[in-house]
Amino acid sequence: MNSFYSEQELEKIRFKSLGKNVLISRNASIYGAENISIGNNVRIDDFCILSGDISIGNYVHISAFNALYGKYGIKIGNFCGISPRCTLLSATDDFSGEYMISPMVDFKYTNLSTGLIKMCNYTQIGTHSIIMPNITINEGAICGALSFVNKDLDEWSMHKGIPAKKYKDRSQNIKKMAETYYKELINE
Repeated sequence: MNSFYSEQELEKIRFKSLGKNVLISRNASIYGAENISIGNNVRIDDFCILSGDISIGNYVHISAFNALYGKYGIKIGNFCGISPRCTLLSATDDFSGEYMISPMVDFKYTNLSTGLIKMCNYTQIGTHSIIMPNITINEGAICGALSFVNKDLDEWSMHKGIPAKKYKDRSQNIKKMAETYYKELINE
């Protein structure tokens, strides 16, 4: 038995949209598939949770043990990756003690910080990182392992730490390679 769903099985899940050459582990948990769009050439590995309003572009790899909580939206561009054991939170609770904490409590007793998480093209999230609500990881930006991202990341830069801070610029050569790759695909 293949560890990934077959094309026919994926169609039965009834995603909002589903591209070609999509590999999703049978051990991934998908909640609200009707709100999830998946592009072409996407792989989602074991023990991932995808929940909420999620849009995934082309040539994306979501490695094992990731949690994407997209109630308020997660948008992933093209040629992006999420390394193992990352969490993307489009909503977080107020832990001050002034409000209750739980999705099972009436909304009027909670206080959430919410917002779209946007991973632009050519971005990467390092293993064990946490992305907070209302964050944009601008084109070509990456965060290293064990990063806590609570502010937007500058384009074509590398960030790391708690909280994540820029430590150097990133080469844009990957963008040129993607253009060449697309041209090769067209000529095949």
